[in-house]
Order: sequence, then C-alpha cells, then structure tokens
Amino acid sequence: MSDLTEIIITVSLLVGGFLLIFSTYIFGVCKNKSHNNFIIFNTLLMIYDWFFYIIFTILYFFFSLPYISVMIIFNFMLTVTILRREINNNEQFRTWFQEHRVFCIFIAFCSLGNLNILHVLNCKFNYMDIFDAKLSSTAEKKIIHASVISLIIGDIPRFYLLTYINLNSEFSAIPMTSLFLTLLVLFFGFFYRLYESMIRNYENPTIQELVISKKQFSEA
Repeated sequence: MSDLTEIIITVSLLVGGFLLIFSTYIFGVCKNKSHNNFIIFNTLLMIYDWFFYIIFTILYFFFSLPYISVMIIFNFMLTVTILRREINNNEQFRTWFQEHRVFCIFIAFCSLGNLNILHVLNCKFNYMDIFDAKLSSTAEKKIIHASVISLIIGDIPRFYLLTYINLNSEFSAIPMTSLFLTLLVLFFGFFYRLYESMIRNYENPTIQELVISKKQFSEA
C-alpha cells in the first residue's frame, strides 16, 4: 500500500478508537459524576493499545519478543499474586469473582499489557455490579506500586522499540498506531499516577480486611 493509504488507515484507527473511548467516558460522566470515570477511559485506552501491540508483536516477532516477554512474565506474576490474595482473603471479592469469573479473567489477560487495568474491577462504572469487585486497600496499593515497576521494565522499553521501528522502516499503519497509542497511555498514565498519589487515600484498611484480620487472629 502507498504511504497515503497507510496514513489514512493510521488516522482512522486513532481517531475512531479515541472517539469510541471518549464517548464511553462521557456516558459514564453523565450517568454518575461522583465516581472516577477517568479509570474507564484510561482502561479502554490501555486495552486498545494492548490489542495493537499484540498485532505489532506478531508482525515484528523477533524485534519485540525480548521486550514483551519480560513485561508479560512480570505482569502475569503480579496479577496472579494480587487476585489470588483477594480471592483467599477478601470475602466480598471472592463472592464477586464467582459471579463474574469470565470478566475477571479477561481483565487479567489485558493487565499483562498494563497492570493499571486492574483498577477497572473496582471503578463502579455506571453503578454496574461487574465493575464493583471491592478490591481491598492492600490490593489497590500493590497495583499502584507494581505499575511503577512495570512502567520502567515494560512501557518505556516498548516505547523505545516502537520509536526505533518507525524511524528505521517504511511507514506502516500498525507500528505507527501502536506508537501513538503507547505515547497516549504513558501521557494519561502519568496524570493518573499523580491522581493516585495526591488525591486517593488508601491508608485506611477496608472493613472486610479488619474482619478477616480479627478472624485469623482468633483462629491463631
């Protein structure tokens, strides 16, 4: 295909995806202004980015394999650890997981690309039960801390790889779209981390955690 065709495809993918994501965000704001609807916006953006990076990895397998392997292994270990802890120690989350197992597995798969996606389980979007997993404060903290490490060993190297591929090869829609999406994820992720560190408060343990702690203490 010609460069003009590739440019049109790239712009269409970026603009179309962004409009769909932004429309979902506006829908959430109109339905419920009190909840943090930015989580759903950020999550959809990260999932869209992850989808294109998977395609990019298939097309440029030998270039991207070392980068994506490290990121996936690290995020997989953290995701499994966090969710297993919640299933074992958080009765409310365990009940929610039994009802929404497929959705949780899908989000866990998407979190292999970015751990911050796990926040969507607890965002209470549009008052829907599927987005009300009641993650404990400990799980929220672990996601925040682990996402910083994931940024260093996964997101930044991925951005470097995409930049290198785009600068040293012919213009192509998939690598360029993936590069712009990764840049947007890093940009919005930076402000989201500021929000998490400056506004949200995870210092007070949830009621469920206190109940479990007392129960475990009495059994000991």
